[in-house]
Amino acid sequence: MSQWNPEQLQQLLDERDPQQLFKRALALVQDMGMPYMGLALHIHLAANRPQIFLYNNFPAQWNAFYTQAELIKQDPIVKRCHESTLPVLWDDELFREVPTLRSTACSYGLRHGWSQSVHDQRHNETQLSVARPQGKIDTAEFYDKSARIVWLCHTLHERLSEHHLAALAPIPKLSERELEVLKWSADGKTAAVIARILSLSTSTVNFHIRSVITKTNASNKAGAIAIAASRGLF
Repeated sequence: MSQWNPEQLQQLLDERDPQQLFKRALALVQDMGMPYMGLALHIHLAANRPQIFLYNNFPAQWNAFYTQAELIKQDPIVKRCHESTLPVLWDDELFREVPTLRSTACSYGLRHGWSQSVHDQRHNETQLSVARPQGKIDTAEFYDKSARIVWLCHTLHERLSEHHLAALAPIPKLSERELEVLKWSADGKTAAVIARILSLSTSTVNFHIRSVITKTNASNKAGAIAIAASRGLF
């Protein structure tokens, strides 16, 4: 089986532009005999509906059909990937309750493949799929390639989630003292208790809390804590 060379991997790791990153990843997947690759990034922000970003080289007609029919709501691959990070091999049984989705996907060349997901501690998720129109995936091939797909899924998740989070919700620039006060608040400590811990006045602690709420554009202290946690500040 074809192996990835160090130069290809370094180019992928150095890339920051999302579209170019996808193209480099696609080249790696195509070297494995998989002409199609799709990626769905699910970003969860506090007090907001999940944002989904799609990258793929699937046929345009399939993408239009999938979007217009809102098939993401009934796609068993999406459901399985939400529930587990184990690989999901595509077969007729997986699509038993939605056979039309399966037959239509196959008609566009998306017949043999599998999907891999990764979930991070901030509840963001990437679902990576690879596919081809012909050639059933046997056990030997799956085990030979699955570890590389897992690595690729983790790498793309890190790069793409970083990019989209920065655009959706830039990391607030909190001072060390503000972050310290917020961490104690997240632990359930009141302003009076935090004041004693940090040898500050209660009014000073409340000043820092108000400042954090403003900087995070939150509606209250709980919202500020949720935003800070979602951006990995704790």
